Amino acid sequence: MNICKLKKGDNNIKIIVKNKIKDLQHMFDSCNNLKNIEELKYLNVKYCTNFSYMFYDCPSLNDIAPLKNWNVSNGTNFKGMFCRCSSLNDITPLKNWNVSNGINFSYLFNNCSSLNDIAPLEKWDVSNGINFSFMFWKCSSLNDITPLEKWDVSNGNDFRLMFCECYSLKDITPLKNWNVSNGNDFRLMLGGCSHLIDTTPLKNWNLDENTFKRIFK
Repeated sequence: MNICKLKKGDNNIKIIVKNKIKDLQHMFDSCNNLKNIEELKYLNVKYCTNFSYMFYDCPSLNDIAPLKNWNVSNGTNFKGMFCRCSSLNDITPLKNWNVSNGINFSYLFNNCSSLNDIAPLEKWDVSNGINFSFMFWKCSSLNDITPLEKWDVSNGNDFRLMFCECYSLKDITPLKNWNVSNGNDFRLMLGGCSHLIDTTPLKNWNLDENTFKRIFK
C-alpha cells in the first residue's frame, strides 16, 4: 500500500480508519515530498502488527506529532519504519508508544542523519525485541545514547551494525550493563564510530576476543 498522494479529506484515509487494518508496511515508501501527515492522527492502528518501512525514504518528513497518540501495542514489526527520514530530528511524539510486543526493530532509524536526541526512547519496553540490527546505522548526528542505558535487550540475538557509522558518538558507557547473553551477531555494531573515546565498557559483556573485535571493525 502506497498512498503518498494522500491529501486532507482524501477518501482513502476514511476507508482505512473504518477498517481494522493490520498491515501498514511501505504505506508512504519513497514519498520524497511528504511533510504533512496531520490526517494520520485519525488513523486507527490499534490492530496493526506490521509497521515495517511505513515512512521509508521520506527525506522531507520532520514533524511526526500526529503519531503521538497512536496505539501501536499490537505491533511486532517496526523494521525500517523511519528509515532514511534524513530530516527527522524530533521523535518526542514516540515517547509514550507501547512497543512491548515489538520483535523486529532493525533499521528503525537507519540513516536518520539529523537525529541526535533519542531521550524519548528511554522508557521503551523492547524486552521482546530479537532483531536490533542496523537500528541506528548512519545516524551521524547521534552523540548521546544514555537514554538506552536501561533497555532490556536480553532477548536480542542480532545487533549487527546497530550503531555503525554514528560518527558523533563518543561514549558507549551506557551500554556496559546490557544483557546480551542471547546475542549471536555483533558484527560492526559500532563500526565506523571513529570518535569513540573508550571501548572497554563493553568488556562487561564477556564476549570472546574475536567477537569483541568484530564489534568495532
